[in-house]
Amino acid sequence: MAERVMMALGPFRFEVGQATYQSLAMRQSWRWPEQARIGREPALQYTGREPIEVTLSGTLYPSFDGGLAQVEQMRELADKGEPLQLVDGLGRVWGAWVIVEVGDTRSVLMDDGQPRRIAFELKLKSYGEDNIVTDISGGWSPFAVLLPIIDEVATDPLGALNTVVGDVVQRIAGSMGGSVTQRASVLQDALRDVMQPLRTALNGAVSRLREAGVTLPAIDALLTRVARASAAPLSSYDVMAAQIAALRDDIERARREAERHPQAAELQVVLDSADLALQGLLPAEQETA
Repeated sequence: MAERVMMALGPFRFEVGQATYQSLAMRQSWRWPEQARIGREPALQYTGREPIEVTLSGTLYPSFDGGLAQVEQMRELADKGEPLQLVDGLGRVWGAWVIVEVGDTRSVLMDDGQPRRIAFELKLKSYGEDNIVTDISGGWSPFAVLLPIIDEVATDPLGALNTVVGDVVQRIAGSMGGSVTQRASVLQDALRDVMQPLRTALNGAVSRLREAGVTLPAIDALLTRVARASAAPLSSYDVMAAQIAALRDDIERARREAERHPQAAELQVVLDSADLALQGLLPAEQETA
């Protein structure tokens, strides 16, 4: 029987017997720089908030689990320099995060210098979404991206994804007569609107598959690409078109994997809806341009 996942960071899993953490600390700060004033105390001006930081701390025992190898896997993941999708054990999407620090303390050493106990600390920082929710009451995802259809995303992400399809097609069609910059901006907004319900729907389907003991490696690559597409800065139309093509390739790989598992019927429905939505982002004459 598969273990319950405490937290998933891209392809890495925190669970009992695998990088189990005993504490999760969350920190965020807000910027109030001083503005000098003649003859008076400086005035404070609010300029926004800093990225949220999360620290996972735990103790590993190499005699009972992977021990040091798990910490090295964290470092290898950090070396890739990519934002990673963070999802908790309830399937709630926290958004795109990056690893900024990995530390470990080795103690209870044996005569060959090998530790019997390893305390680790992993520091994460939010990659930077446009709008986030900071409700940490245990309700809907603390850092889910806000959408006009946020209630539908929370309760019926697949329905929200299907709702987006018709809307983005209309927006893309309406932008075709505009300038290259205008078309690129519309495409970026439409892509993000597709990615948010897609992330939620994917993670819900994947969480239920994991509970059934089914893991699909291709989904991790897809989730990482979805997270990056959600937070990518404005780029040229051609670059975003290539990004959409890469997303569709990942969806196709995930679909082929899902076809081998009868339990993955829900996931296949999500993938089909996602591919349909991405098709609508690029009119036929642009796909071949």
